[in-house]
Amino acid sequence: MANKSRPKQLSFRVSEEEWELLQQKISESGMNQQRYILSCVLGKEIVNTDGIKEIVPELKRQGTNLNQIAQRLNERGYIDYKKELPTVLDEVKIVWQSLRQYLQKLG
Repeated sequence: MANKSRPKQLSFRVSEEEWELLQQKISESGMNQQRYILSCVLGKEIVNTDGIKEIVPELKRQGTNLNQIAQRLNERGYIDYKKELPTVLDEVKIVWQSLRQYLQKLG
């Protein structure tokens, strides 16, 4: 079945040494083979984002935790959370948005 956004298929031969080198570079990039080769051909920068991808779930957990804290504080009223938590939440949002923009540029 052909991919509608990429209907053309490309095939080419490489030597054993070229194959090994290509597989090594693909592995180091953290990309799949198609994405790596297209990035090379289109002159895109090859950046391994594996470390960044690990941060995303942590940022989501932080946001969830902050929201839970805000809800509990709102219910109990222990501190003036209206001054404290918005700053913390804004900082988390800024980090999240920066990371999201970075990943979109790569993808």
